[in-house]
Amino acid sequence: MQACPVFTLEMQQDKAVVERGDRCIECGHCGAVCPVDAVIQKKTAVVPDLIVGKTPAVSPEVLMQLLRERRSVRSYRKEPISREVMEQIINAGRYAPTGSNSQGVHYLVMTSTTDKISELGKEIMDFNAKFFKQLEKKPFALLMSMFIGRKKIQELINYGPGILHAQQRIEQGEDPLLHHAQALLLVHAEDWDGSPAFNCAVAMYHCSLMAHTLGVGVCFNGWVENSVNNHRKLKNRLGIPKDNKCYGAMTMGYQDIKYRRLVERNRPDVQWR
Repeated sequence: MQACPVFTLEMQQDKAVVERGDRCIECGHCGAVCPVDAVIQKKTAVVPDLIVGKTPAVSPEVLMQLLRERRSVRSYRKEPISREVMEQIINAGRYAPTGSNSQGVHYLVMTSTTDKISELGKEIMDFNAKFFKQLEKKPFALLMSMFIGRKKIQELINYGPGILHAQQRIEQGEDPLLHHAQALLLVHAEDWDGSPAFNCAVAMYHCSLMAHTLGVGVCFNGWVENSVNNHRKLKNRLGIPKDNKCYGAMTMGYQDIKYRRLVERNRPDVQWR
């Protein structure tokens, strides 16, 4: 009863009784904490033979090491990532928490076995180059600032020269956008879901940590995410439903570079009250 987040259970005469079953979000907490396997749920899989061992499974020191080891990797070997490895990575994502246990995270995988990744990169770069060229026109920039604000517009204007330069590099056979990735992973969810951005972000980060343990480097890519959401034809071609929004993307490949040192970060900005 204490573990139930939506008050489905109630104690009556020293027994836990299902009083509000329609509220159940199928999180499985009740079955996971029951010491005698008394809880049976039709939709939630509680695996009886996988008993929790010593918790936590890793020490704070080991976890901190893992978090600091994981870096944005943009240099990949020309070695394809197998279907089995990709499934192992995505499997880590499905154990990420989601708001109200919606589990509404959807995955889209593109691999290097076809030219789809490079074609996608060129299309995204062309789409953004056209936008930034339009942004050089003051009337268009003024109109856009009314929707997204002056500071954001100025930030985008500052990005313009870099995007046009990157487009030239792509035409020369380089890939400053997707880095000749061996795989590309996108996550998307329905807009109506209570916490779609959070759900997708956490799931993708779970995937990134698993990828790191398997020697697969990843790099989160906001250009892909933003372009998919603003380029309707591209979104349709990728098969992302109309009511869904892309909330994350990352390039992937076996690391072609070794990081020999950990990198320090700024001290956290914290308010204690």
